[in-house]
Amino acid sequence: MFKVVGAAMAVFLLGNVVLAQAPATITSGDIYLRMKKLNVLGTVLYVAAHPDDENSRLIAYMAKDRLYRTAYMAMTRGTADKI
Repeated sequence: MFKVVGAAMAVFLLGNVVLAQAPATITSGDIYLRMKKLNVLGTVLYVAAHPDDENSRLIAYMAKDRLYRTAYMAMTRGTADKI
């Protein structure tokens, strides 16, 4: 009985080690962008009432050109009213 439990525990523990995530590879472009972001201090939260109201150009400008930490939040109530 103990051998069966021990074997099951070994399979479980080894299975978790095998399925562990590989470390992320960082390219030279990623390093350069992260170094550029060190000089920028700013955060933008874009809030819209509905996903159709978002201004994706502004969000992209703040994130890619100005290098601000950018987030988007849509404030929907769920399904549309039935006619």
